[in-house]
Amino acid sequence: MFTDLPGQPEGSIPDPSFFPDRPGEPLFTREDLRQFESDDTEAGRRIGKILTTLFIYTLIAMSIVIWWSLKVIN
Repeated sequence: MFTDLPGQPEGSIPDPSFFPDRPGEPLFTREDLRQFESDDTEAGRRIGKILTTLFIYTLIAMSIVIWWSLKVIN
């Protein structure tokens, strides 16, 4: 897998800046970073919609169960 580097715990992922064949070269371009930010924003929106939908479903299910329980008790 990875060779052990000085000063790093065994099995850890090495820091890419350590390798001499890529001195000072950034890992990602500005366009890549903009795309990552865009993807993160979209994922956040989708997760928010999913959580909102599940919350509303839970409120409806809870209301039905409370109504049913009160009807059975009386």
